[in-house]
Amino acid sequence: MSRIRLPLLALLLVAAAPAMAATSSTSKGQISVAQVMEMLDRANTDKHAGQLLYAYLGGVGESAGVLLNATDAKGKPYVTCSKPMALDAALVRDVLSNGAPSAKSWGETAATPLLINALVSIAGCR
Repeated sequence: MSRIRLPLLALLLVAAAPAMAATSSTSKGQISVAQVMEMLDRANTDKHAGQLLYAYLGGVGESAGVLLNATDAKGKPYVTCSKPMALDAALVRDVLSNGAPSAKSWGETAATPLLINALVSIAGCR
């Protein structure tokens, strides 16, 4: 992620904090499954929540892309993938529901690692 985009994503997430006031980050400060599920639930009726969800998922996708495009000193990729990466709301909801099947754990389960893992798995990366 470029130096400009990471602070921009952080700024967007901080600015959107009031939209996510009903849910909180994990105790380690990570974006929780509960927060993302709330954004998913509100995205169709709340423009601000939709924008926040779009920014968050864009950051997740860009982070995965940076990891997958990393190369060694000779330019050889560390990872290769057999399929393209893609995310949509249904997939995000499914990944988070399966990764944290008990809604009671959503507040303490970090969403981003679950989504990155799904992106890498779906794309057939090794």
